[in-house]
Amino acid sequence: MSSKFLERIIEPLIVNLMQQSKFPGLALSIIKDGKPFYAKGFGARNLKKNIPFDKDTLFGIGSISKSFTALGIMQLVEQGKIDLQSPVKKYIDFKLGDKNNPIKVHHLLTHSTGFPELLGTIVALTRRLGFIENIIPMSSWNDYMLFINGAGTEVVDIPDKCFFYNNDMFTCLGLIIEKISGMKVEEYIRENILKPLGMNRSTYLQEDYDNDNNTITNYLPLDEEGDLKESEAPIDKFVYAAGGLLSSVNELQNYLIALMNDGKHGESQILQKSSIDKMWKPYNKTPESYGHGETWYGYGWMVEKDFFGYEVIQHGGSVLTASAMVAMIPEIKMGVIMGVNCDSSGLLGPIAHGILAILLGKDINEAVPLLQIQNKLNKLVGKYTTYKGLQSLEIFLENGILYAKIPYPYLPKPTILPLAPENIDELKFVVPIAFPGIKMKGQFFIDEKTDEVRLLVDRYSFRKI
Repeated sequence: MSSKFLERIIEPLIVNLMQQSKFPGLALSIIKDGKPFYAKGFGARNLKKNIPFDKDTLFGIGSISKSFTALGIMQLVEQGKIDLQSPVKKYIDFKLGDKNNPIKVHHLLTHSTGFPELLGTIVALTRRLGFIENIIPMSSWNDYMLFINGAGTEVVDIPDKCFFYNNDMFTCLGLIIEKISGMKVEEYIRENILKPLGMNRSTYLQEDYDNDNNTITNYLPLDEEGDLKESEAPIDKFVYAAGGLLSSVNELQNYLIALMNDGKHGESQILQKSSIDKMWKPYNKTPESYGHGETWYGYGWMVEKDFFGYEVIQHGGSVLTASAMVAMIPEIKMGVIMGVNCDSSGLLGPIAHGILAILLGKDINEAVPLLQIQNKLNKLVGKYTTYKGLQSLEIFLENGILYAKIPYPYLPKPTILPLAPENIDELKFVVPIAFPGIKMKGQFFIDEKTDEVRLLVDRYSFRKI
């Protein structure tokens, strides 16, 4: 496989998806046979100044940060300072759980505490972005632990019984690292993981990010048209352990290569292979899937058991204004790393899987049917009108859901209706209406020769203009 193959097959795929999904900029790196194979940027890290996004551009990696926090915990486990099966309250002032079924460190790592997402980290993120409607105490660590410990009424089940992705539990893991190591979590990760891996620009800190000359401009989709707006990077101490690391695809290559090399990077051994195996063990089944195999959660990593016969170790991340994805096949030491400077609406995972499929010589549509569906849905997006333009509507796609926006002259604002797939292959949709016996159905038709799109709904025929 040569760079020309990537230029011919993968790069056009990336460019088309960026245009369809309104990604301002994107960076991609590929690891092959345990070595850096490809790294390149596309588009702009700053649209207004039209500055290129490149392989060294720093961006928020979001929840991929959880794997660094988990690695830090496992380092302390190797040193005999943390017991994964000990109750969390042994290490920090943690009051959730039942004394007969205590929440253990293992449960925090695997999202199996029995508690749903509490949204404490989201409060911190949105405040940094200027959204302050949630006026609850969340300014000090004392505030934060009062928030966590007050959530006893939210328990759904005893530990180990169900999967609830929970950012706040990883923030608690960060507090455990601080308590045991005597270092702030960002300092601990820097000294014990980032520096040994040569990830010298990767950081959690606002001042480091501000002083770096190659960082993204963060973008947030705010208006109804989905247009992007410049935003601050939502950097906050409450988010560090769960999703606060900023890095580049170039530096993240060192991380993935070391993990696939049994924890070794040059003369440094950041973790023993036995501990990495524990991190990659599938403990808790997740509801998430990129369209191919079942996905499970390990320690800060998701595990897809059967991707064309291989096990994929992966994680995505978003901080609302930037998104990232890493996916690797340790058995053959292959990996993909991606980052964009906006919310990707979950598309980076399927794209990364599609790239892995191409690298394996597989059919991308078989590997990731979601990409084919996405392309089909994107053709439906646009403005429609009936005969002589007497009635109009607009079809738009948001977070993977198709909507119809219909203006009526007798209403002050347009009506927005979700279109639920009834048969995605035949492009049949139904409007979910709560009243029994009432159904509104529609079907799109795409002329393969002319690309003309028509929508039939109820007694009306609309054509895309």
